[in-house]
Amino acid sequence: MTPVARLTRLAPIGLGLAFGIYFVFTSPYRPARLWPVWAPFVVAFTTTAGAVYVYGLNRWARVSEEHKVRPSDVAGRIAAIIAVPLLVLIGSTQLPGSVRSSWRQVLLISVLILGGVPAAGAMEGIRHAANSKLVSGTRGKQVVVLVGLRQLLQRLLAAVGSLVALSTLAIGASSTLEQSLAAGSGQSAAATLPPQFVLVFGGAGSLLVAVFYVPAAGALERRGQSLSAELFPLNEANEASAILSLAEDRNKLEQLLGVGHGVFADLQTGLAILGPLLASAAAVFLPR
Repeated sequence: MTPVARLTRLAPIGLGLAFGIYFVFTSPYRPARLWPVWAPFVVAFTTTAGAVYVYGLNRWARVSEEHKVRPSDVAGRIAAIIAVPLLVLIGSTQLPGSVRSSWRQVLLISVLILGGVPAAGAMEGIRHAANSKLVSGTRGKQVVVLVGLRQLLQRLLAAVGSLVALSTLAIGASSTLEQSLAAGSGQSAAATLPPQFVLVFGGAGSLLVAVFYVPAAGALERRGQSLSAELFPLNEANEASAILSLAEDRNKLEQLLGVGHGVFADLQTGLAILGPLLASAAAVFLPR
């Protein structure tokens, strides 16, 4: 890759940083006492969105090249899923009262969605590769490829999960800042977003990540189970010693491939998914 191409690939990070700085310095929150706390969260979030965009783009290039996945193979499902939150965001600008979103809020949340699109494409590419049985070659090569795809999927989960976590912290800081401004000016707190909105936002972001992660992880698990059954066919064994030997070897291979660990167990124990929910719960329930 040429230096110019490398700089072009890194441009989204700089754009994310520049947008975050512009957003916080043009914000009506600047007079607030908590603005210095809120601003770093926003800048960190937008910069991370640019970094995750670049990371997802690089991972998509790897998946598409190694497994011959075309953009048309994944674009339809991604567009259909992403369209839903974008339409909800746009529609929220027409709602009455405190639940109405400003265009600044819509733009900030859109950064979260757009920043994760390439990573979602890479996850979809992994799912397509597994379901289409594009993993070929010797059995040993198939094992190597499946292990590599699972590791890549885990890294994508961590990257997108960190983006959702930072965005949730930024939204939580915004909610707290609005409440402090309302209290300082004597306005009713009903005119601001309720703290529970942060919990809803974190849950929705985590759900959006899961919508892309779960199908890809499930496809890899099914391929791993199929390969393990082919290599160690227990149905053909009669003697107890042979059955135990095959079962032990099959169990070792399944552990290597991540089979049986459980797709939802990854979501429940992964900090990339639980982080936004924990941050949201803290914003709602912890005393200020």
